[in-house]
Amino acid sequence: MHLFKIGFFLLPFLFLLACNNTNSTDPSNKMKPSSEPKTTLQTTIIDLTKYGIANNPENVLGGLKVGDKAPDFKMLDQDGKENSLATTLLEGPVLLVFLRAEWCSFCVRHLQEFQDNIQAIHEAGKVKVIAVSPQQRSYIQEFHQEHQFSFPILHDEDHSVMKDYKVFFHVTEKYNAYIEKAKGNRIEVFNGDTAPVMPIPATYLINPDQTIKYVHYDPNYKKRSDVKEVIAMF
Repeated sequence: MHLFKIGFFLLPFLFLLACNNTNSTDPSNKMKPSSEPKTTLQTTIIDLTKYGIANNPENVLGGLKVGDKAPDFKMLDQDGKENSLATTLLEGPVLLVFLRAEWCSFCVRHLQEFQDNIQAIHEAGKVKVIAVSPQQRSYIQEFHQEHQFSFPILHDEDHSVMKDYKVFFHVTEKYNAYIEKAKGNRIEVFNGDTAPVMPIPATYLINPDQTIKYVHYDPNYKKRSDVKEVIAMF
């Protein structure tokens, strides 16, 4: 009877101890990382201002894509002669190159590479090269004569072509001030414009049916299309 009483009083204590031991040894009751997959939203945002591209709602960027139809255009070249895409395409494919300015050393080297390989470009597919710039013809004409380019440089006076090809942007004040100090004038002065604007120096290879066959588009103005890569596309 005495043992029964002791067991009766010990029973609740033993039951509580068992429950505590169960909780301490059962992994399911411990704090542990969830095995469910985590979803992390990762958005890569390129700071275009480091390339002189202002955060302006009027920018038209992104570039056209391979397979898109190239918008037609009519512009005057360095000598005041009208050039159109549709007319030039009657003679064969067109290699359209956007030129920031004649003061841009990267642009000068890029166009010079096309000029140095112009025979190979023609022989590869009877391709005609056309450059487009927002700069005034007075600057472009002198630049064209100095380097003896055999292809025209057209003046996109109203920016419509840069916008159609999605390479148009407003320049940051910081970059504009740098150009003024380095080159002697602000960009809008070179362009004969009211605001500093430029194109992404993109390259488009356009088939005679006006479809785009090749695109090089990079906001980093130091990165340009490779002439050999372009020729390989013909």
